[in-house]
Amino acid sequence: MIVALALAATLVAGATPATGATKPATPARPAIQARPAAPPGPLHRVIALRGIRMYVDLEGAGPPLLLLHGGAGNGLQFEHQLPSFTKRYRCIVPDLCGQGRTSDRDGPLTYEAMAEDVVALMDSLRIPSADLMGWSDGGIIGLEIAIHHPTRLKHLVTFGANLTPDGLNPSDVAWNDTATVAAFGDGMREGWQKMAPDPSRYESVMTKIIALWHTQPHLTAADLAKIRTPSLICAGEHDLVRRAHTESIARGIRGAQLWIVPGASHSAMMERPDLVNARVLEFLAK
Repeated sequence: MIVALALAATLVAGATPATGATKPATPARPAIQARPAAPPGPLHRVIALRGIRMYVDLEGAGPPLLLLHGGAGNGLQFEHQLPSFTKRYRCIVPDLCGQGRTSDRDGPLTYEAMAEDVVALMDSLRIPSADLMGWSDGGIIGLEIAIHHPTRLKHLVTFGANLTPDGLNPSDVAWNDTATVAAFGDGMREGWQKMAPDPSRYESVMTKIIALWHTQPHLTAADLAKIRTPSLICAGEHDLVRRAHTESIARGIRGAQLWIVPGASHSAMMERPDLVNARVLEFLAK
């Protein structure tokens, strides 16, 4: 999914950590002045799994919530969600294979393999099941997990996901058909190389990502019919995914809710966190 061109800056931008410092209770009236303990600060880990070394941020307290970033991006893309979400959830924010601070593996990049990476991460962290919010490629991976590992997800939220490459608007399909690594621009190269474990793999990884977007995913109505996870299927009013395509995803999942974010593009969660965060938290609480 084409998120990299508009969001290259997120590769070098730092997420603002949620702060939860509180004043100490006064000795005279501790029962009245004491405040709840702040959620744990961010914990950064690198976990070896399935032939890669996956970087993951763990932050907040409560039930586990997986946040999966868009293609060619990284977990910093959720900087506008974490301050709200970590008040209620233990947020698990990995960088996916070959992206951000996670290493690459030999062979092509596939949504199926990245979904299995996320399941392996859950196993490593001893998380039997979790809620999941995925943006763009992260949403596709969420669908893959819901289809093939139905007991692992409690809720699924997708933003700007597609089932097939032709689910995008014609101009975006055309970009996928003709894109080269140079099309990402120098800003993307600089940001990716600053974060990557092996900066020399930039050309290789971006070539894989372009091939991924050009040829995948290949999800069907029969696949969607297998999903039993309560799902919220979202897109921006001006998303690069066609509205009819997003509507077909919601129709294909039993009981799924559809939400089109007013006035937003494919980057709805960055443009309208005021709307997105409230709606997602409301859905997850059900």
